[in-house]
Amino acid sequence: MANNEADKIEKEKRIYQVSLLLRRKPTKYIIEFMIQKWGIKKAQAYRYIKLAREEWKKYFTNLKHAGISYHIAQMRDMKDNAITVNDYRLMFDIAKEEAKLMGIYPSEKHDVKVEGELIITDAKRKLVNKIAGIVKRTGEDEIPE
Repeated sequence: MANNEADKIEKEKRIYQVSLLLRRKPTKYIIEFMIQKWGIKKAQAYRYIKLAREEWKKYFTNLKHAGISYHIAQMRDMKDNAITVNDYRLMFDIAKEEAKLMGIYPSEKHDVKVEGELIITDAKRKLVNKIAGIVKRTGEDEIPE
């Protein structure tokens, strides 16, 4: 039983290592690496690659479900690293990007042009009426500039 557990752990370590290699190296290189390092056959190497790709699919599925919280966590990790090396400019840039991601800070500036008829919604109507009431109380005929 204990030997079986060690095999499972070793297999998980290998799958993890293959998954890291998949990000940067071609499949042919990874297969050669596994054959030389672990003394396995080509068919087993392809099984490890298949399992590593399945792990990547799970990772990206979780990432998709995590949504924006994942990206914010990544930003905060980067900010922690910037704090460690006292890179204040990088800390500021990361904080700004984090705010953009959260919708607090506008990501881009846009010119707004309004054409056509102005439609007054209930909120705007209440504001216009409130301003008109203030104007009446001040005794002015027009809104002061």
